[in-house]
Parts: sequence; structure tokens; C-alpha cells
Amino acid sequence: MNIVEKYGGTSVADLDKIRAIAQHVKEMKEAGHNVILVASAMGKTTNKLIEMATALGGHTNDREMDSLLSTGEQRTITLLAMAIDALGIPAISLTGYQCGFITSHHHAHARIKDIDITNLQKHLDDGKVVVVAGFQGATEHGEITTLGRGGSDTTAVALAAKLGWDCYIYTDVNGVYTIDPRMYPKAKRLKEITYNEMMQMACLGAGVLETRSVELASKYNVRLFLGKALEKDKSKGTFIMEKTKNLEDMPITGISIKEDYAIMRVNDLPNDGIFLGELFTLIAKLDINLDTISQQLTHDGKVNFSFYCNKKQSDTILKHIDELNSKYPISRLLGFVKLSVVGVGISTHSGIAAKVLSTLNAHNIRYYMITSSEISISLTIEEKDKQKAIEVLGEAFDL
Repeated sequence: MNIVEKYGGTSVADLDKIRAIAQHVKEMKEAGHNVILVASAMGKTTNKLIEMATALGGHTNDREMDSLLSTGEQRTITLLAMAIDALGIPAISLTGYQCGFITSHHHAHARIKDIDITNLQKHLDDGKVVVVAGFQGATEHGEITTLGRGGSDTTAVALAAKLGWDCYIYTDVNGVYTIDPRMYPKAKRLKEITYNEMMQMACLGAGVLETRSVELASKYNVRLFLGKALEKDKSKGTFIMEKTKNLEDMPITGISIKEDYAIMRVNDLPNDGIFLGELFTLIAKLDINLDTISQQLTHDGKVNFSFYCNKKQSDTILKHIDELNSKYPISRLLGFVKLSVVGVGISTHSGIAAKVLSTLNAHNIRYYMITSSEISISLTIEEKDKQKAIEVLGEAFDL
């Protein structure tokens, strides 16, 4: 078996955990498996590096910040390679650049353009375990970049896609749950989930996997597994795949929450699209992806327009809004969350939306914007109602 294994920060937080992973790799190699490791920075290393940079004061240059943050993963992979080598298994560590990750020029949120696996393949052919730094790459000109949130997951899946290998993501949780167990302790662990459902749940707030990594796995049909580090029983994790066996039995797979939600509004616009065109040009320039967009035509032919994003993104938009030189003010409302019910059965089972709305109504939970897709129904609710909404919908759909 050929496997790319990714270990998150908590899984490599200290030397004892690194030694345990090294022992696991030795057992895998002795059983005849080929293994590539992708690792995150140890524990809270990334946060500490950010704190150090911030403590220096002044503007934190994105280029230098990428250079700084990339060192966290480099320390992890070097220690892992040393630990594996100490057990008699040849190993080598490679930075994202050394592994051939070519990225776009966007510091802090670069996209992978290609992976030149020439160097990687040479070490694999020599029988070595290759330990790759997650979260990072470089431009064609050698400028170090980072891939943004969940970047190590993306690194691992991209490598697996390029090589045609399986990808196992190891973290401190033992799989994907119907609802975040920290919010709903009765949540059930899913043995399997479709790519589409996992992408929806990740996009709509589930934090166990980043959307980009699942999207890559789906596009290249990478067999993906999420489980707890060093847990030998794979029945305690979740496989993510094209189709699952329980489609008819479980129309709703789970509930996701996206917190820190901001509603941005601008009212009484002329219905000519000029202001909205200028607004979207600005938002694109700021490299912000909006969550939900809504436009309503008023009785007098004017347009009321609203869009949704997180608070940090809304701060950025408001900071630059004067660039529009517009007479139309944009208002912001805070204190909301986006609750999403996800499941491939939504498109095949009638009455799901009615059940969601009637359940919320029965418990006096107000909802605002409602959007839907073939496999999700999303509602904006007030932050104060989040916990109650999770509990009543979890009970209603037996999640």
C-alpha cells in the first residue's frame, strides 16, 4: 500500500509523539508499505511565531511572515526524519520548495500550481521515507509562500493526487461527526461521508478538514481517511469517498456552524448594476470570497442588496470602502451565525426544509437569510440561539 500520512500540530507536539510516529513508520515499512509523511508545526508553534512578529511592532510584511511561519514545519519534519533514521529506516526531510511545490504569488494564501516530484521520486526510489513540510511552497522565482488555513491538509492531498496514492489525515479527533461534539456531545461519528457532503460541511463551518483539501481529493479521486493519530483501528475514523452505502438510510449527514458572521447591507440602489459592479471589483481586489449574496427589488424599482462574510473580512471591506467614492453607505450587522443542515438526501427526500423550519419555529428561534443547494439548507440565526438550534435539530434528525 502507498500512503501519504499527514500529522497535525497536536499529533507532533512533543518528542514522545514524534518518536511514536517514527515507530509507526518503521512498522509500516517492515510490513511492505511505502509512506510519505506531511507534518504541521509542533503544537502552538505557529501562534508563537505570529506573536513574536507582532511584538516587534509596525506592519508585518506578508513576504517576511511567510518566511517566518514556514520555519515551524521545517523544525517538525527535521526532527521526524531524525527520529525515523534513528530506528534504522532511511529518511529525509524536504521543505515545500525542495519537494517541488510551485505556487501562485499570493503570500499567506497561495494556491498550488504544480508539483515537480522529480526530487521526491528520487528519494522514494532510493527507499527513503520522505517527510514533507506542509502548508508551504514557493513561486517559480523561489519566493517562500504559505497555503493558508488547512494548508498541511492541502499539501498531503495534493501529493497523494500527484502520485496516485491514498491519503490519511491524522489529527486529535477520531473522525467526522454529525455535529461538532464540543457543541453537541450526543453527536455520532460517521464511518463514511461523500466528498460533496464533506466539502459542504467544511465550507459551511466544520473545522476538521479544509474545503480545498476535500475538493482536491474529489477532483482526483483520492481515497481520503480522517482519524486520530496512531489509532490502529481504522473503524474509529471516517472514510471520505465518492459514494457511501447509507444514502437512503440517512438523508441528513450533519449540521455545520459558521460563526462570527457579518451581514453587510446597502439599500435603495438604482437598478443599473453600476455600484454593485464597483463594489465587487473592490472585493475581488481585496481577495475576499463572499459567503452569500442577496438582492431584492423594492416596490419603487430600487434595489436592496446584502452579502455575508466573516467579521475580519467585513473589517477589511469597511476599511477600503472609501475607494468607491460612493454616496451609498454600507451598514454592518454583527452577532449572527450560519447554521447549515447537510446531506445528499435533501434532494431526494421531501419535507426536509419544512422539518427544519417547523422545528426552529416550535422553539422560537428566529431565522433570517435562507439559502439552499442540492445537499444543504442554510439559515442565518442569532448567535444567542446557536446552542438551542443545534440541540433541537440534532434531536429532530437523530444526529
